[in-house]
Amino acid sequence: MDAILLAGGYGTRLYPLTLDRPKALLPVGGRPILDHIVDALEASDEIRRMFLVTNTRFAGHFKRWADGRRPGKPIEVFDDGTESNETRLGAIGDVRFVLNEAGVRADEGLYVLGTDNMARFDVTEIIPFARSHGASAIFASRLEDRRRLTRMGVVTLDESGRVVEFEEKPKHPKSDLAVPPFYVYSPEAAPLVHLYLEEGNNPDAPGHFIAWLAHRSPVYALVIEEVVRDIGTLESYRAICREFEGRSEGRGFV
Repeated sequence: MDAILLAGGYGTRLYPLTLDRPKALLPVGGRPILDHIVDALEASDEIRRMFLVTNTRFAGHFKRWADGRRPGKPIEVFDDGTESNETRLGAIGDVRFVLNEAGVRADEGLYVLGTDNMARFDVTEIIPFARSHGASAIFASRLEDRRRLTRMGVVTLDESGRVVEFEEKPKHPKSDLAVPPFYVYSPEAAPLVHLYLEEGNNPDAPGHFIAWLAHRSPVYALVIEEVVRDIGTLESYRAICREFEGRSEGRGFV
């Protein structure tokens, strides 16, 4: 299956660190955040190609990063043509952009990943999980901190693990299951990205598409206990750097 890496944001909450460098290329443990994610995809037999989509400001940065990596699975960088936070296409808009421009094999399913999160689990284990259910799939991570839940996607499941409801950044979370930005779209679901946007739905946070999709096509959650670290602010970035440095060679993170 092909993977789309979402890196179209401008990282405004991390200024001044991201004035001249994209968030995904900030170092953690001496290497860019993105390296940790791509290493996991490189090691998996489930992933064939990777497409990274970004904006005009940072396209050159990512192309140099991709050119500097050791030979491995193909990684192609796409510039979505936007030049400011105000004109960005949004995450789902960028997914459609790549689907239109890259010749992605959506008939095999599609793995869509954010590039500003670090996880303590194998992010590729969701692919066989999705295939075993014949459906789209997400991770759901238990999180006791209600304040953090209001800044994330939160999911409600039925007894079979199927998504009943999904909310982005709810004021009053209905469960303790937070959803990190790692989504597998089934072969049937991937083409629905176009319909979702044609209906005028929110193109920004990728979880909005999952909320819409769950009422049209089955979506199942792989529930995990591990913590996912979202690097969205200077505080969270400094915290993950401290946490990473406190672990032997950073083991336990992708």
